[in-house]
Amino acid sequence: MVHPFAVVFCAFLLSDFHGYFVYGTNKSKGSDNEHQQQLFNLLVSQNRRFEILESRNRELLAMVERQSKQMSHMTSNILELQETVEAQRHQLDSVYKILKENTNDKRTETYINGNKDQKKRLLVGTLAMPVAFQAYLSRTQTNPNGHQTIIFDNVELNVGSGYHHTSGIFVAPEAGIYAFSWSIRLFGNASHSAQLIVGDQEYDGVYLSVKNGDNENVSGTAVAQLERGQDVFVRTHAAYNYGDVHSDPLGRSSFCGWRVN
Repeated sequence: MVHPFAVVFCAFLLSDFHGYFVYGTNKSKGSDNEHQQQLFNLLVSQNRRFEILESRNRELLAMVERQSKQMSHMTSNILELQETVEAQRHQLDSVYKILKENTNDKRTETYINGNKDQKKRLLVGTLAMPVAFQAYLSRTQTNPNGHQTIIFDNVELNVGSGYHHTSGIFVAPEAGIYAFSWSIRLFGNASHSAQLIVGDQEYDGVYLSVKNGDNENVSGTAVAQLERGQDVFVRTHAAYNYGDVHSDPLGRSSFCGWRVN
């Protein structure tokens, strides 16, 4: 198929050679055929060039169309992301508003103290810092003396950094109500009382005595209200102490505690 632009181009060329065909009758027939063949070859060549240009033009149009679709898809994704971010921002604002209201919400509670009514301001929904620890003896404590602190040196948990493994003492990082649990393991012939000390007071205690190769464990649990910086630890009683305090994978001597509120 001959391209229309090639036909126009060759028509222009033929017009240039019109004089030759009118006045060149004295030329030989072989020369006419030669010029006609050159014109035909030129026509074919130009037609091929136009076809190549049209093919490239179609490729460019297709590329532009693909890029336009990609840009449209990207624009749609950006709009969706903007909507998601906006929705999440509203959610965060709502959560922040709720937390702020809970933290700042106060109420007045009336209670009776003796014959007088007193009003107490309570803070509702205050976000408390979590506090918890867990530690145990990594090896047997040989024949501890009276009023000797049992140092639970292997720390498994220490949220709030209140427990000190070098001294065996827990120091309350915040005021609040705390729960504590402690245990000791005795073997053979031994007798010990393990006391929970809060501040400088004997708060609670457990006692265990074993004989004739017995292997026993005793534990205690207590709840105490602490002020910030108040100490809590486990120690032996002043009397009734002899033998070793054991601790191994078969049975640990341990100390743990956590903030209730």
